[in-house]
Amino acid sequence: MRAAAVRVRGLSRRRAEVLALIGTDCSNQEIAAALRIEERTVKAHTAALFEQLGVHSRIQLAQAALLVRLEDCT
Repeated sequence: MRAAAVRVRGLSRRRAEVLALIGTDCSNQEIAAALRIEERTVKAHTAALFEQLGVHSRIQLAQAALLVRLEDCT
């Protein structure tokens, strides 16, 4: 999971925003509304995040987002 958290640093701004909202347990619909994008765009970003971070579940994405937030606090 730490490797995924390290890879977060290389994300685009938009993908980082999507990841942060996934980390707060937002649904795709809520993320789309918050970022003013289509839900299918959120799904595309989420699929790309799985690949870029090397994780296999939305829970792992949320964990990576949390680790990054925790590291930012130290």
